[in-house]
Amino acid sequence: MMFFLIKNYPQVLISISMLMILCAASRLIWSRSLSLIKDFRAIYRTLKIRKWLRLLIILVFFLNCVALPLKAQQNISADISLNYVKASQGLNPNGTRYNPAGILSTEILENAVEKGALHDITAKDLGRVLSVVPKVQGNSYDEGQYFISTQFVLSYNANQDTASLDGELLLNLAAESYKEWFVSKYSDNVGALDMNFTEFEREDYLDICEYLKKRADLIRAYMTGMASEEPAFQSASNGETFQSVASQADNVSAVMVEKLEAYLLENGVSKSTDAYMSRLGFQNVFSYFDGERADSSYKNSLAAISMYEDDMARIVLVPTVDTEYQFYMSQTRIGIDDFAKRAESYSNNRTKINDGIVRNNHILNQLSTFSHSSGTDERAETLVMQIEAELNKLADKAQTMIKEYSASQSNKYITITVSSVEERAIRIIIDIVFYTVLFAFAVYCAAFTVVMGISFKRAKHVKNRAAAGE
Repeated sequence: MMFFLIKNYPQVLISISMLMILCAASRLIWSRSLSLIKDFRAIYRTLKIRKWLRLLIILVFFLNCVALPLKAQQNISADISLNYVKASQGLNPNGTRYNPAGILSTEILENAVEKGALHDITAKDLGRVLSVVPKVQGNSYDEGQYFISTQFVLSYNANQDTASLDGELLLNLAAESYKEWFVSKYSDNVGALDMNFTEFEREDYLDICEYLKKRADLIRAYMTGMASEEPAFQSASNGETFQSVASQADNVSAVMVEKLEAYLLENGVSKSTDAYMSRLGFQNVFSYFDGERADSSYKNSLAAISMYEDDMARIVLVPTVDTEYQFYMSQTRIGIDDFAKRAESYSNNRTKINDGIVRNNHILNQLSTFSHSSGTDERAETLVMQIEAELNKLADKAQTMIKEYSASQSNKYITITVSSVEERAIRIIIDIVFYTVLFAFAVYCAAFTVVMGISFKRAKHVKNRAAAGE
């Protein structure tokens, strides 16, 4: 009962005030007596009702001071602003379509309830009292008024189930929960930098070298990409920059892994020499056929170019003008261009295959030269462990830096501003003054009506007595 009374208090007070004002206005129009209106002030001063009117107005004033702040707690809003470039296109930071309805998703509301340790309310209950709308609404029916909003208003309107709770707290919980979800979802993914070496522990040493080199190259490429995005960023925790970590990863690949590989080849070290040599032999056989196929395709492309190049070149020159309207003969893209690109691709592929065969032959030669027994090698194991430790160290540095950078950037993606206590206090004071003045005006209008009635009766009585005296 108290909830509905507070919720509808402004409407009730306005209705009562307007009713008194309308009654006074209708009474004035009905009487149509200017003389009675002139006598109002004199008659009003003789009435004792003035004291009661003042007491009533003071009572309503104190009632406003209690009810209107409680009413304000039932209706609070927060501004949500999207601050990244793609927001103006209606997109998320990763280019997918932005949907403001996600602010009130079950996942976010459940997290808000959990964050606030709210035992008497569920996510469904919270969803009933929250709403979100664009701060500036466009018009989908008029092309000239199309507008993609980057600002939204999250509003809390209490109901009977949430009236006993702090409305500002509920709104803050929902807003912060959405911001945390948004930041975590659209921050850079550092999972690719997780180092896991257990799956390659049983592989041969040269295969481990290839794997370690790829992991080092991954860190280098990732850090180089981050450096191109923000060259000046420096980690607050370790003082590193993206480029410095990329250089360290490059050193691991170019120095430490190369040192391991050189040791293995120079000493013919392998966990299983026969099996590894057999595998390289099969690779060379298949690579040989792949190289022959690439070589044949390369020669066919050259033959096609030589057959049609002269004829095609004569018919593809098109007269046209440039941006400054100067005449020239334009050569358009023709089929010969495709043959040329294919020939280049086949040539590069053939060279790559040949390089692989040469490398495999070198490894086969080294392994066959030395008569080491197969199995683990203490020196090789030590070098592998050193490289893994260095890669783990670099990966940790890289992940820490990316998280720091993402936090600094992602927090700028979205800004949430809950209406401040000062703003609400000013609004409440204005409302208290407005409703008090309105009620006071209405009460005085009602008193005026009463005085009008008394004046009318007195005038009528005087008129009757005058008529009787005549």
